[in-house]
Amino acid sequence: MRPRAKGCPELNLVEAIAQARRRGVAPVIAEIKRLIPKLAEEGRGRDDRDAALLAGWYEEGGAAGISLVTERRHFGGQPEADVPAVLRATSLPLLIKDFILDQAGVDYYAALVAAVCPAFLSRVALLLIAHHLDDRLPDLLRYTHRRGMLALVETRGPEDLRYLAGADSAPRLVGINNKDIDELERGENVVRVNQEMISRYRRVVGEAVIVSQSAHRSPADVRRSLAAGADAVLVGTAFLLAEQPADAVASFVRAGEESGGEQDAGEKGAGEGGR
Repeated sequence: MRPRAKGCPELNLVEAIAQARRRGVAPVIAEIKRLIPKLAEEGRGRDDRDAALLAGWYEEGGAAGISLVTERRHFGGQPEADVPAVLRATSLPLLIKDFILDQAGVDYYAALVAAVCPAFLSRVALLLIAHHLDDRLPDLLRYTHRRGMLALVETRGPEDLRYLAGADSAPRLVGINNKDIDELERGENVVRVNQEMISRYRRVVGEAVIVSQSAHRSPADVRRSLAAGADAVLVGTAFLLAEQPADAVASFVRAGEESGGEQDAGEKGAGEGGR
């Protein structure tokens, strides 16, 4: 774990991704997930390790940020324990993943983060799933920004771009889930993003940071997403199953050295909110 500089503000997820790309490494968001439904059906896929310990290993491996799945019913999330633990254990930005459907959900996480330290709100991004929110997305995105947090708007593919077109509060982070969240990500591990898809996204989301989510089993999958034009990747299961999580993260991060990681995402998503 790197020491925190006293009085120095922490990076948010957009800034951390930009920093990784400037260093020429893959911006990897490393995920902590208590339960993976697909593996749980096979009698495995449960992770009860200390969240602070995992976050520290991920930071040691060079992750740009931490993703924490806090949804309770399907993924076994423990937000009251794990959100404070991760925020205190590492200086990395934190993406909180739950099925947030209204302002009450945003308020819940804002209060949970602020109880640790109000300044940490700027380190946090909340997951907003575009097709779950439908026409409520613009208002909830705007509200999340007003509460001092970023939002990562998750989409299934180009068919969900209609939820973003014309929004007056543009997201600074847009995710493309390579799996189907409505099936609790039980599908095959196939990276679906490609150059044509990213090009279609760019026409709508402009310079927002695009994150390729899920299905990254190896550094080769990371290279595939980055070569397609994604700015960052989110990886979960591969690190959950790794015997040495820090080493696994490091191997994925190094994939950026072979993928032309010189593109600077530094000013991407420089629009409203989240700082």
